[in-house]
Amino acid sequence: MGKRRGQAIGSMLKGLLCAVALTLLLMVGVAALALGVRISDGTLTALNQVMKLLSILLGVTVAVGRGGQRGFLTGMTVAMLYMTLGYGCYVALGGNAFVVAQMLGEILIGAALGATAGAVLSNLPAGRRNRAIQ
Repeated sequence: MGKRRGQAIGSMLKGLLCAVALTLLLMVGVAALALGVRISDGTLTALNQVMKLLSILLGVTVAVGRGGQRGFLTGMTVAMLYMTLGYGCYVALGGNAFVVAQMLGEILIGAALGATAGAVLSNLPAGRRNRAIQ
């Protein structure tokens, strides 16, 4: 495996780990909020979607960075891995009330968000980290 490919995989894993860490942190915050305030199912669903959105954006930002290479593909990959891992954990923890078409739709929407964010980030002026690599 080439050095560039190894760096790309490493940055994707770093982005994925950051996305998962943010999700866990936000889940603790929502759980604490739910203990003190009565939250409706609709609000909880909306908060869940916002958590996914923010986590994907953070993961792609860490993986691609400003002026990064292959932003579209990297962003899409990080987002798809994040969403697939999330559904995998959900099923492994006993969640069985989901529709496969809805799950696949959410994964594709996440992938589109990640790809868009990655493309935008890669077209911004390079940050300090990416200037050193080029």
